[in-house]
Amino acid sequence: MSALRRSIALVGIGALGTPILRALLNSPNHPNVIVLTRPESKGRDLPSELPSGSIIPVDYADSLPFPGYKARYTLADAAKASGSVKLFVPSEWGSPTEGAKEKGEDNIFAVKNGVSEYLKSIGLPYTRFFTCLFMGYVPWVVGSDVDGKAHILGKGDTPFSVTSQEDIGGFVAHVLTSLPLNSSELVNACLRIQGQQITLRQFARVANKQIVAVTGEQPIPGKIAAETIFNVFLQTYIEEGMATTGWDHKTEKELDGATGSANKLWEGHIWQTIENTF
Repeated sequence: MSALRRSIALVGIGALGTPILRALLNSPNHPNVIVLTRPESKGRDLPSELPSGSIIPVDYADSLPFPGYKARYTLADAAKASGSVKLFVPSEWGSPTEGAKEKGEDNIFAVKNGVSEYLKSIGLPYTRFFTCLFMGYVPWVVGSDVDGKAHILGKGDTPFSVTSQEDIGGFVAHVLTSLPLNSSELVNACLRIQGQQITLRQFARVANKQIVAVTGEQPIPGKIAAETIFNVFLQTYIEEGMATTGWDHKTEKELDGATGSANKLWEGHIWQTIENTF
C-alpha cells in the first residue's frame, strides 16, 4: 500500500457506505477505492466519479444490516489471510460498545464489541468509529416519519449525541487518508465523534413537531412492528443517558472529555447541527 495513494476497500454501499464512498472519492489525497458488493446489488446507483472496474461483486453473507454480524468474522479472517490489509474498520457507527461484552451485556452493543475483541485476538489492527445516532434518522426514532409528530418516551430532556451521515463520511475519509496507518490515533483506537448533543424535545421544537407522550399502550409509530420495538429500545437508551459518544459501559457513565473527543482530528471542520438540517 502506497503512503501517497492508499487503497481502501469498502464493503457495502448502503445508508452510510454511500456517504463514505463519496467522501473518499472527493478526498484530496485521492485514494484508490474498491467497492465490494453483492452481485444482486450491482445495479445500485453509484457516484459517477467512481472509476470503472472499481466495483467487485463478491458472494458474502448479508453482513451490513443488523443482525448479520457473524459475517464480520468471515471478513476479518479474509482480511487477515490476505496479508495486505493494514487496518480494518468494523461496523460500529453508533453508540460506544467498548466493554459491553466484558460487562456481561446481552444486546447489539455486546455483539459489536465481540467483533472487535476477535480482531484483537487475530492481530488485525482496527479503528472503531463511534457516532451515536445519525442526525437524519432522528425523525424515524420519534415516529414523525409516519405521522409528522414527535412521539417521546419519558421526559425527552436527556442529551444524546447525533452526527450527520455526511460528516461521518467526511471524517472517516479524512482520517483514513491523512493519518499514518501506524498512528496511535488509528491503530486499535476508538474514535468518538459528535455533530452536537440534543434532546428529543429540542429536536421536536427545531423541527416544529407536535410532541406526543408515549405510554406502554401507545407505542412509537413505525412502518413495521420491528421499527416500533427498536425505537422503544433506542429511546429507552437515550432516556437513561447512554446515547452519547462518551458513554462507558464499564463505569456506566459518560467519561470526562470523551464525548466528541476525536472531532479535533478534523481541524477546521464545521459540523452539521439540527438547526441547519431540519
